[in-house]
Amino acid sequence: MGLVSTLALGVFGLFIAYVVRTLLKGQGDGRPLPPGPKGLPIVGNVSDMPKPGVLECHHWLEHKDKYGPISSVTVLGQTMVILNDTKVAFELLRDRSNIYSSRPHQNFSCDLVGWKNAAAMSPYNEYWKSLRKNITQVASTNVSVSVFDRVQEEEAAHFLMNMLDSPDKLFDHIRTEAGTVILKITYGYIAKNRGKDALVDLVGKAMWTFAESTVTGKWAIDMFPFLKYLPDGFPGTAYRKTGREMRQILTDCAEKPYAFVKKQMAENRARTSFLSQAIETQGTDPYMEHVHKWTALSLFTGGADTTVSSLMTFFLAMTLYPDVQKRAQEELDRVIGSSRLPVAADKDSLPYIHAVMLETHRWHPVTPMGLPHMCDADDVCQGYRIPKGAILLPNTWWFTHDPAVYPDPMTFNPDRFLETATHKPEPDPRNYIFGYGRRICPGRYVADNALFITIAQSLAVFNVTPTAEKPELKFEPGVISHPIPYKTNIQSRSEAHRRLIEQSEEKYPWEQDDAREMEKIL
Repeated sequence: MGLVSTLALGVFGLFIAYVVRTLLKGQGDGRPLPPGPKGLPIVGNVSDMPKPGVLECHHWLEHKDKYGPISSVTVLGQTMVILNDTKVAFELLRDRSNIYSSRPHQNFSCDLVGWKNAAAMSPYNEYWKSLRKNITQVASTNVSVSVFDRVQEEEAAHFLMNMLDSPDKLFDHIRTEAGTVILKITYGYIAKNRGKDALVDLVGKAMWTFAESTVTGKWAIDMFPFLKYLPDGFPGTAYRKTGREMRQILTDCAEKPYAFVKKQMAENRARTSFLSQAIETQGTDPYMEHVHKWTALSLFTGGADTTVSSLMTFFLAMTLYPDVQKRAQEELDRVIGSSRLPVAADKDSLPYIHAVMLETHRWHPVTPMGLPHMCDADDVCQGYRIPKGAILLPNTWWFTHDPAVYPDPMTFNPDRFLETATHKPEPDPRNYIFGYGRRICPGRYVADNALFITIAQSLAVFNVTPTAEKPELKFEPGVISHPIPYKTNIQSRSEAHRRLIEQSEEKYPWEQDDAREMEKIL
């Protein structure tokens, strides 16, 4: 028998063994799984997964009318439960968080790429608790993050300066601001004042690996785990090349900024940052060094691309809804005036700007299907069996677009969050968008502050208007979803506003960047 025939026979044997194992799984106590489409023999619902280019939240929302608030699909024995109802999502992911706080183990993203080391995809265990404890020390309350206000205000002002210089590079400036803020907070790193920064670019690549590698059902190795036993070059193993490239990006993100901080600390010139404080207070034995590296990575990757997505959505909304922009500017002119930029301390005095921020969160959630949870024990919900190991997918996009909760949900309308004599504020979308239960985002206060400050300062000095080509209201699929690329006009509101931007450099001067030093490490 030739080598190819032997390998093929071995692969077939592995496949059969895997199928037999999945089919022999127990049926629990006899209760049915949540309803869903009928699958094929052996492989199950492989053909019922989201197709490329389709927003996952829209695909899974079709289950609501067909099967009700809770539904399921099963692929080769792996059950996925879709939650299209807020009450069910809170009942399971929040109220039963003792068994619904883990993450599914994805062969591609967790093992091959390495995301199991970061807080977002780590299982619920003692290691994750160490990461969470580290993050909580700097990002868990409004009081603790107030120390970051200066950084966020400073970088928002720099964003305005960059926009004034080159308004056609909106997306680049958004990425620079988001990356600069979180890198300064996490590592004390100062990014380049102008142009591309190597570390900011690396962060963007790392978030690309997260968005691509963690999509449930996208990678064959996650649906067909026996593929891991095939030799390189065998049909079905092409995913490994992509995975190894992603892993190198992620490893660089964890190791190299850490090396930068350690070098600066050794030379007594490190700026105060999350990582420098963690090293000083908790030491660097091998375990804690690993925890520090991946806590830091979790902080900046969790805060960078999510802010980018929110700000892209905000500017898209301002392009399409000039009346909202006009009203926001009227509030800013009345409360702040034209002699200074708004700051974080103005939040309570700017209720409409705060409502614009909330509506940005609601109109298109950064993670439309949240992050997947995993069930750690057999459970029952509404008479349906949820087996141990099931993946749960909460449809956060639907939770923020249910017309019974948010009337006219596709319209960007900040008024929905303001109380009047005839209108009660609609639910705060942050109840859904930052996650559930013990997995709620620990950096939500930092994210809110960054978004509020940039929205307020941008509207204070700029007018956002559409180009001849009106933007299409369309968003990209993926765990973290962005608007598809669009064009918009951004100009200073007046000569006085232009001078205000230019004068802000006196209050927020550009610092000497660390780009050259980091490039030696990168």
